Amino acid sequence: MALDLLAIDTETTGVDWHDEAFMISIAFMEDTKRVTIVCDKRNSTRWHKDVAMVLNKLNKADKIIMHNAKFDIQKLCRLGIPLSVFVDKFEDTQALAHLIDEHQSTSLKYLARTILGEETDEDEVLKVWRRKNKMKKEDGYEPIPHEILAPYAAKDAEFTLRLYDVLRNRLPEDLRPLYAIEKALTVSLLGIEARGLQIDKSYVKKQRQEYGDKIYKTKARIAELSGSEFNPQSPAQIIAAFEERGIRISKTDKATLASVDDELASLIVELREANKIKTTYFDGLDAEARDSILHPNFRQHGTRTGRMSSGAAEA
Repeated sequence: MALDLLAIDTETTGVDWHDEAFMISIAFMEDTKRVTIVCDKRNSTRWHKDVAMVLNKLNKADKIIMHNAKFDIQKLCRLGIPLSVFVDKFEDTQALAHLIDEHQSTSLKYLARTILGEETDEDEVLKVWRRKNKMKKEDGYEPIPHEILAPYAAKDAEFTLRLYDVLRNRLPEDLRPLYAIEKALTVSLLGIEARGLQIDKSYVKKQRQEYGDKIYKTKARIAELSGSEFNPQSPAQIIAAFEERGIRISKTDKATLASVDDELASLIVELREANKIKTTYFDGLDAEARDSILHPNFRQHGTRTGRMSSGAAEA
């Protein structure tokens, strides 16, 4: 039986390119009733059959609805679902919301609250579980038990399906060609991200080591000058260390420290710069380029100016 609209959402082990989907939720209408199905790799002995079932549903759907389609398509492709399944029939509620009002949040929960008028018990249950187990949102979804996460995931698919019905009718006629361009761009960006950028891992490894050595030696010299171990990232401790050296400063920003004629000031600036270069660039490249390829994430709908940005993906 053919399906008119099918919404799909994934929960993943992380938001990087190599991270995998471990849960898939779908929502569709069947005999005037809304049906949701959640497949969870963690408690399934038939994950490959679950993925095959999802693929079958996707093939039967006239339209495939997603919120932030590029993210979910990439994760579903990593499970073996061909990109061709999506190309001619996917819709993106995040793109629609951004085109309708670029100043509003495109968060699924925000849109569900402001457009559908719904707060979810499932969302609150998930937050309570995180607080009880002392976990943060940054810890991801994989540790959350199936009985907590599955209702939350099902609701996301349901919201996506319902939002599409509203947003497609709100999109002004003169913006529909632009929406088509946005969808075509999504497909192009998926190819660019998959191809990625070649990274010289040996160079990255060498630089990490060199900056690590520099940081170690700089910290040692700072401790020698200050006469004791102290945290050079702490403004209060930096100010106190300079007071002991007979130098009064009220701020610890780069410009202030650069104006101080003292070796300790220049060493703190050097340490900050070395830390930033090592952690932001070389540690990041080493972690991200697992196959010696850096797979970027281009945010289509992340700015109000219309330009794209690049950075961590959003599930």
